[in-house]
This record gives sequence, structure tokens and C-alpha cells, in this order.
Amino acid sequence: MKSIALFSFLVSALAGAQQPDTPTAISPPPPPPAITSTPDESLPPPSPPPLVPPVPRAVGPAESPGARTVRYSRYSAGPGGPLLAFTEVISGIVSGAMIGATYDGDSEDDKDTKSFTGAMLGGLALGTAGTLYQYFVPVERNESFLVAGGAITGFIAGVAIANSEDLSRRDRGLLSLVATQAGVISVLAATAGGKDVSSGDTALVGMTSLYAFTLTALVQNIYDQETSGDISYLPTALAPALGMALGGLLTLPLELESSRVFQLTLVPLGVGSAMLWLGSSLADGTTVPVTALAGIVASFGLTLLLTSDPGVPVEKDSLRHADFRAMPVPVVMAAGRNNGSLAAGPGLLVLF
Repeated sequence: MKSIALFSFLVSALAGAQQPDTPTAISPPPPPPAITSTPDESLPPPSPPPLVPPVPRAVGPAESPGARTVRYSRYSAGPGGPLLAFTEVISGIVSGAMIGATYDGDSEDDKDTKSFTGAMLGGLALGTAGTLYQYFVPVERNESFLVAGGAITGFIAGVAIANSEDLSRRDRGLLSLVATQAGVISVLAATAGGKDVSSGDTALVGMTSLYAFTLTALVQNIYDQETSGDISYLPTALAPALGMALGGLLTLPLELESSRVFQLTLVPLGVGSAMLWLGSSLADGTTVPVTALAGIVASFGLTLLLTSDPGVPVEKDSLRHADFRAMPVPVVMAAGRNNGSLAAGPGLLVLF
């Protein structure tokens, strides 16, 4: 039995020796020994590599300078273009209606038809010109506000000059048209340069125009009441346009914030309006306009002083940093039986 088992063991060992070798897992070689060296103290430490900003990826072919121009929209080169076009349309309608009404017809219906035709032709012509201009030339937002103001003041000045010279109706319409376009063109020429007018400069021009109209009207009213003859109010009608020109000159040396200009306009004119309203019901004659004029000038000076920057730093929370402070204050406290009454009198507040 042992011989049989030994014989089978020898046969199996011989069969295993004749089979091909199977691949065996080979362990990775051991890592080389770390090379340690003492750093040289004389050499500076290595500097980090410079940070190179990522290069933007090109989206398309290079554009020409003309193609790189940014437009406000497909219909306008600047944000103020629509207001310029609207101003020109209204100017053309008004002046065209005035000129068209001067052509006499056989009946009243013919006059209305010619007036309507003149208004439509004037609005179409000037509106087209304004639209084409703002399409190719950028008109900024504040610039468009000044253009609208120049158109209004020019129209008022043209009508006033025509009335003072006793011109015919056709000449009055033509003069109003020329004066309106002169105001528009002068503002566009003065503000040309590619940059928008600041809000402070725009407010300053509007403030000077409004003050010129108000002060001139008050002075002429005083002069009219002191003299017995007739007085022409042509200077009052020309004052807004001249005030805009003066405001444009003042923007060169001055740079005011729009909020301060708003305060310098609202407070004095509000005081003057209140004095006119109260004085008209309590007095008559030159007292009312003189009082209003004095109130405007005085309040303007005070507002200008109070809104100016003195250049002195103001310490906040000064009461917290004071060592000792005492001030008189009124005192109200409960008194009487069951605290059913109140007692008032002077007191002293002490801070330390």
C-alpha cells in the first residue's frame, strides 16, 4: 500500500515538472536610496516661477478698428440719440405748423390743411436729419438733455425777438425755426468730443439758465412797477438762452456735484416762491418782488456756505471721548401722591 502511494506521488511530481512555467508576480525593485546633500549657504534660495496670466482664446478673426466700435443699439450710436431725434421732430412740427399757417387759403379748412401739411413736412425733415445724425455720431445722455434745453430756449428767444420787432407771421415762424436749430447745433458743437457731459455740469447749466430767467423777470417786474411807461420783456425771454451759455462757461473752472447744484437751486427758489405767494396776499407794489429777490439771494448765499466743504475733519461721537461735560436740560418727572402728577423744571446733564 505504501509502495502504491509512493509511486503515485512520483508520477504527479514528474508531470508537474514537464508543464511550462507560469508567470509569477514580480515585486517592484526597491527605491534607490535618497541622496542627501547639505545646501550651500552662499547660494540664494530658488525664486518661484513667474505667474503668467492666461492668454484669452481668440473667438474669431481679428477685427478692424471700425468694426470694434461699440454701438448703443442697432438704431442709435449713443444713449441720447432717441431724445435728439424726438426733439428735432417736435421742433419741426411746431415750426412747420407756424410757417404753414401763413399761407392763406380760400377757407378756414384750407388754412388748417396747410398748417397740418407744414407740421408733417417739418417734423419729417428735421426728424430724419436728427435720426441720421444720431445714427452715425454718438450722442450721450446728458448731452441730449442739453440739446433739448437749447432747443426750448432758442425757440423762446426766436419768438420773443419776432414779437418785439413786429415781424410777420411767416417771418416769425422762420425765425423760431432758425433760433431752435441754432440752439441745437451750438450744444452739439460745444459738447462734441466723444465723452459725455458730467451730471454736475449738466445741472449747473440748467441752474444758471433757471436763475437767469427768474432774476431777470423779478428785476424787470420791479422796474416796470416803478416806471409809468411800457417795458419790453425781451430780456426775460432771452435770459434762459444766455443763462445756458453762461453755465457752459462756468463748467470750465467749476466742478460741482449734482446733489449740491440741486440744493442750490431748490432751496433759494423755494424761498423766493414762498415769499412771492405770501407777499401777494399781504402787500402790493414793488415790495413783493424786492422781498422775493432778497430772499433768493440771501438763501443762495447761505446754502452755498452750508453746502461747501470747509476742509476741517469733524470728530464723530465726541461725547463718548469727552472726559467731563455738563449741559443744562429740561427735566420732566413723575410727582405727587402715587406719582399721579408731573413736575417740570431745569436740570443738569453730566457726562464723565
